[in-house]
Amino acid sequence: MYWLFLVLALGAFLVTLTTTHMLLLVLSALAALVFLLLWVKGLYAARIGSVSEAPRPLHPAELQALREQFRAQQATATGSDASAGGNVGVPPAAPTAATLTASAPFDRDPSQP
Repeated sequence: MYWLFLVLALGAFLVTLTTTHMLLLVLSALAALVFLLLWVKGLYAARIGSVSEAPRPLHPAELQALREQFRAQQATATGSDASAGGNVGVPPAAPTAATLTASAPFDRDPSQP
């Protein structure tokens, strides 16, 4: 319904053009500007997304699980690099389906008990 701000801005601009009183001219010009800015903000939020749609922060248990998974990958990578000898600098393999499903218990809402 952000388009209503455009209609209000056009109406205020029409009042600005037709009035002969200086105070009403200034107030309607300011109202037209405010409504136009609100319309642009609504259009931006509808097309791009609003600022309040930020990603949710990680729950401490999720963060701890990610740290442990990272440490385990680092341990296996350094262990396999040392034993292989020729694979130094090769990144570890991508996580498998088993490791990805292991983090499934953390998909629930952390605010719920």
